[in-house]
Formats: sequence, structure tokens, C-alpha cells
Amino acid sequence: MATVRAWEIGLGLAGGLLLAWLALGAALLAVRPRGGALREAVRLLPDLLRLVGRLAADRSLPAGVRVRLALLGVYLAMPFDLVPDFVPVLGYADDAIAVAWTLRSVTRRAGLETVRRHWPGTDDGFAALARLCRLEPAGDRPPGPRFGTVGALLAAVALLTLALANGWFLGLDVAVAHWSQTHRPLWAEWTARVLNYTGQGTPLTLIALGLATLYAWRRHTVRPLLPVVAAFLATYCTVGPLKLLFHRAPPHNQNGVPHPERLFSDPHSVSYPSGHAANAVVWYWVLALLLTTVLSGRWRLVLRVVPPAVTCVMTTYLGYHWLTDTVAGLLLGLALDQMLAQVPWDRIPLGRANHRNSA
Repeated sequence: MATVRAWEIGLGLAGGLLLAWLALGAALLAVRPRGGALREAVRLLPDLLRLVGRLAADRSLPAGVRVRLALLGVYLAMPFDLVPDFVPVLGYADDAIAVAWTLRSVTRRAGLETVRRHWPGTDDGFAALARLCRLEPAGDRPPGPRFGTVGALLAAVALLTLALANGWFLGLDVAVAHWSQTHRPLWAEWTARVLNYTGQGTPLTLIALGLATLYAWRRHTVRPLLPVVAAFLATYCTVGPLKLLFHRAPPHNQNGVPHPERLFSDPHSVSYPSGHAANAVVWYWVLALLLTTVLSGRWRLVLRVVPPAVTCVMTTYLGYHWLTDTVAGLLLGLALDQMLAQVPWDRIPLGRANHRNSA
């Protein structure tokens, strides 16, 4: 059993790393700077390094901005990259894209004038930098998609999975499950069971579908149904396959397996990641979106935060999931939330009649 589990873990991690590297290469190939932009970036590299250092040392900038700049400086100074420099076409693409993304973020937060003030080169060099990185004054462009946030959340899920596969945090999971089992009086258990229904995926899906159908019927447009369908596909195509892949036994029903807290412990169980947590985050976002004209921004925020938080606590307290199941489900749900939030639902072309009746 141990040999099979180790083989599964090793093969899964190797395949995942290979697919991630191939996806990275394809993404870089698609968004690499065109024409002579890469050669232009190489010529500007000395001034770029000094610019990053000066911006990182400017204590008037927000701490988050300076941390990003420091990380960029470390990445540029490393002797190895995600894509080695000797790889044709893509060798310098990762450096150029890292600089462009970071400087765009800095420009949005600190303003173009701040970047210009710290630029150590010539005016022509700064014009080339602005053209290469598509720098624009703050306010001239809407905030870009938060793909960095999505990537960080998915990376956190991957790192947590890797840690669990190597036996980390399993003692914490067992300790939390034991404490919950020994500190669960009858009244607390039944209260938790009632509150746990706030994160049930099927009822939330039906509520969102019913609300969206009502809006679609009243406004004579299918537009309110789009985020509901997208949320269902996003959760169904991610949470379910991951559960089947890692088949981890839950604390409350261990099926007699010797180490239920481990991944790949029970082929008949689907505890990791927590579907309660992921579904709660995604579906309360959908409900908040559908209720935009009914609830104020403050109450929509409450709707998006409080029920998922209650679900995460209750599902762990009742032993339906290990603590790390809940954390992974929460991170995955937030990633899906951020991805769905980037879609311009009010601008998707649906035909003249649907566009006229949708608001």
C-alpha cells in the first residue's frame, strides 16, 4: 500500500510540474513582446535594474509595492529562470513579462510620474520603457484582471497539496479533529449542523438558479443565467475531479483505514479539498452579484464573507473535513471567485433583443 501511494504521489507531482511548465511556455509564447521589443528590453536592462532598486528603496511607496519590486529584483538577479535564457524565443520572454507586469502594477498604485521621477536613463529610454510595458497614468485605464491573485491562490493550493503528500500538517489535522470531537456537546453539534447548511452546494445552486431565472423572465434576457452556469461549470470541473484524484477519508467516517488523514488513504472517500468551502465562496459571490440592485455594497460584502466563514468553521468542527481540506477548499473557491469576477457579464454579446433588455 505504501509503495503504491508513493508511486501515485511521485507520478502525480511529476506530471503536474511538467504540465505547469508546458502551460507556462505556451502562455509566454502567446504574450511575448513582438518585433524588436525583446532586443529593446535587453538594451534597457541596466537602467531597468537601477529603476527597480530606486523604486524599492522609496519609503514613500506602499509596502506592498516595494515588496513586489524587491521580488522582481531578486528574480532578475537570479542565475536561473523559469525559462532558461538559451531557449529560443522564450529565453528572455519571462524577464520581459515579469518587468512589464510589475511596473504596470507599480504605475497603477504609485502613478506614472513616480516611475518617471526614478528613471535613471534618458527621455528616449523612458519612452521606450513606457511603450514596452504599456505604462499609462493612473486613472487612464481601468484596473487590469487580477490574474496574479488567481495564480497565487492556485499556487497556494498546489503547495498545500504537496505539503500534505509529504506528511506535513497531518499532525495538526489530527489534533484539530480530536479537539472538535471531544468538545462537541449536543447543543453545539446541532447548532453546527444547522449552520453547516449555509455551505451546501446543491441548495445554493438551486437558489441562485431560481433567482436568476426570475430576473431573466422579468427582464426578457438570459444574461442573469450566465454567471450561474459559469459558476456551476467552474466548481463541477475543479472540485469534483480533485476529490476523486486525492480520495482522502474524512475525520467522521474513516472506513477503517489505518491513516485516514493521509492523501490517497481511501479510494471511496472524497474529503480533499472541501466542497463546502469552495462552493460557499463561489455561490455567495453569485448571489451577491444577482442582488446588486437590492443590497448595498456593505451588505453584499457581508453576504460574501460571513456565510463562507461560518461554513468553513462548522464543516471542520463537525468533522466532515480535516482542517487542511477546508483551507484548500477556501483557497480554491477564492481563485474561482476571482476568475469569475473578471468576466464582463454586462457586455457579453447576446443578440440585439437580449442586449436591449439586460441591465
